[in-house]
Amino acid sequence: EPTRVKIRFTALAAGYVKEKKWHESQSLKENPDGSVELEMKVAGIQEIKRWVLNWGAQAEVQAPESAAEAVRAERDAR
Repeated sequence: EPTRVKIRFTALAAGYVKEKKWHESQSLKENPDGSVELEMKVAGIQEIKRWVLNWGAQAEVQAPESAAEAVRAERDAR
């Protein structure tokens, strides 16, 4: 089911994230510490879980909590 997700990228990854259009529904917020928050509506958690995991420590799902938990569980299993 369609889900709105929010992913925080560290300042180290922010420049690259800001350069690209990742999704047609995306919005981007820059934070004072140099990090960015990317929000978008995706088809489901599975759609973004692997993508976020590829960013390693540079990305953290902030919402919804179910997506954040799914990514944390996958990271812990590795």
